[in-house]
Amino acid sequence: DNTLVNSKWGMKSEDATSLVVRNNTISNITDDGMDFIRSSSCSISGNWIQNCADKAIALSTLTDVTIENNTLIDCFLGVWNDDATSLAISNNTIRDMKEDGV
Repeated sequence: DNTLVNSKWGMKSEDATSLVVRNNTISNITDDGMDFIRSSSCSISGNWIQNCADKAIALSTLTDVTIENNTLIDCFLGVWNDDATSLAISNNTIRDMKEDGV
C-alpha cells in the first residue's frame, strides 16, 4: 500500500524469497516501475503502474512468480522476463505500451 511518484525507480528487489508486492501505486518513473532480480516465490498483485520510461515490471532470473490483477498503463514495456521459470501471468490490464505488453 505504497504510492511512489516522480522518481527514477519505483521498487527494486534482489535475492528475495517469498516476496509479496501488493496494492502499490507507481507513476511517472524514469526507469522501471518494479524490478526483481534473482528471487523466488514472488507474488506481484493489485498494483497500478503508469507512465514508466522503461519496463512496468522487470523480472530477471526468478523462480515461481505470480503476476496477477495488476494495471499497467503507458510504459515502454509491460512485463519483461529474462530467465524466469514457473511464471504465471493472469488477469492483468496492460495497455498503451510503446512496445510489447508481455
